[in-house]
Amino acid sequence: MTSRTRENPAFDDAAESSARGLDLRAAALREARVKRLAWVALAFTGMAACGVFWGFDALPFQDLPAHAGLIALRARIESSVWEQQYFVHAPHIGPYTLFRFLGAIFARVLGPVSAVRLLATLPLVTLPTALILARRRLHGEWSPTYGFLGIVLSFGFMTLLGFASYQLGLSVLVFTLPLWLGHAERPAGLRGEILLVGLCLLLFIAHGHAFLLFSLIVFVSVASMRASGLRPRFVALRPVLPALALAAGVAAWERVYLVPPGAVAADPHTTTVFQSAYDKFTLLITPTLMTRSGVDFLIGVVVWLWTLLNIARMVSLVGRGAGSFAERRLLGATAVLFAAFVVLPHNIRWFGFVDGRLVPLLLLLPALAARPNLLGSTAAAIERRVAPVLTIVMVGAALVASHRFQHEARGWREVLGQVPTEARLLNLPLDPNSDVFTAHPFVHYDKLVMAERPSVPSDVWFHQGSALYPTAKNPALHLPASYIESDLKRINWPAYELADWDYVLVRTRPEASLDGVPAALSLVDHRGGWWLYRRL
Repeated sequence: MTSRTRENPAFDDAAESSARGLDLRAAALREARVKRLAWVALAFTGMAACGVFWGFDALPFQDLPAHAGLIALRARIESSVWEQQYFVHAPHIGPYTLFRFLGAIFARVLGPVSAVRLLATLPLVTLPTALILARRRLHGEWSPTYGFLGIVLSFGFMTLLGFASYQLGLSVLVFTLPLWLGHAERPAGLRGEILLVGLCLLLFIAHGHAFLLFSLIVFVSVASMRASGLRPRFVALRPVLPALALAAGVAAWERVYLVPPGAVAADPHTTTVFQSAYDKFTLLITPTLMTRSGVDFLIGVVVWLWTLLNIARMVSLVGRGAGSFAERRLLGATAVLFAAFVVLPHNIRWFGFVDGRLVPLLLLLPALAARPNLLGSTAAAIERRVAPVLTIVMVGAALVASHRFQHEARGWREVLGQVPTEARLLNLPLDPNSDVFTAHPFVHYDKLVMAERPSVPSDVWFHQGSALYPTAKNPALHLPASYIESDLKRINWPAYELADWDYVLVRTRPEASLDGVPAALSLVDHRGGWWLYRRL
């Protein structure tokens, strides 16, 4: 009886089916375990990445010391009669408002330097989170892979430049865009539209450039909609209109009230600059470029290859009419942004790195558009395994470079500590670059004096973003046109009105000498690459 039962085909099929079911369940359990491990790895990698901003004394992020000084100045200027002689504080709503507000709140609890550390940490948290939530909204998946991508793209050249406000704006853009795409495809109800209105307004006060890019994506998407008539397009545009109206109002107000009462106009000594084709090409690697090790360069190459493969596959699907609404819109927006990247200048007056700010979006938009398993299940499995490795390597490189940078920056605290309260400090970073990092980390170290006590540094951003403007007594107004802190090249001492300044801070390479210093200056201290002089 047992032998005949075993020879029964139906029995064999049932046994084989049961075995297949067990194998599938085992595979599903393994996949779930791997995914849980990936989420844990993402959390620990993110925490380790935060150490780059919190674990070291000397900051290698160019603009962050300046932001710390400006946060401190804005907080005390109402009660600082001495600083009121040189600055006018005139805040109004507009781009950078969110950054100023958060900086002021954080500084009350942590102090200005820790406040900028926290501001720099925010994009590291918000961009991976926004990518994960955006992928959930667009494709219905929870994928830690895109959280790893968010961490990688949080460590780039703009991070070194200290563009935390723009990076925070990118996070808001990435979170908002899928919600808007869903509304454009199937109009949201009243609650959904109110949420979108609020997010668009938040994006504008977070960063004007990020808002302009979002608006460009919206207009490109609306123009390519196949809907007949104007009403569907108007409904799609409607959530963005209040923010556009606010932006137009702020721009018009600033044209009329360019200089607030008590202040004078300041010439930023900059102009519109276009880069060569080669320089444009090198900008493509900046979203992952921080150190001079070459490791992050290779990671950038991998990310670009993966992005281009995804784009090629999506173009093929769209060409066959199989692309989704989001894929078509995001691919079109990527093409338009690339064209804008090619034609835009590198600097527009005081606003720098104009074209380079578009490059992260050339990676982020395809990452949002790519459907799960777009390149096949094997490629998806490789993505899941490679993404954590690349991220860990990126974070490790940033931590090692930050450790090495401390030796390069040695002496800064002791030298700056000798600048007294209520001093006018001329900053001359003759060599602001780093042998470890790829940017100019020593440009704004003089602002760390202002972060602790009243002082007047030689370079403050006078515009709506800082909400600070110079009075006629501010010595920065007399600086020569050749004075550009990040690109000084040499010191033409006769061009400076040394009588306007109490102290002069010079930054050189640690092993360099400094010759030709005027006799009117007396050396106070020299440590590492820092030289502090007092005017006699």
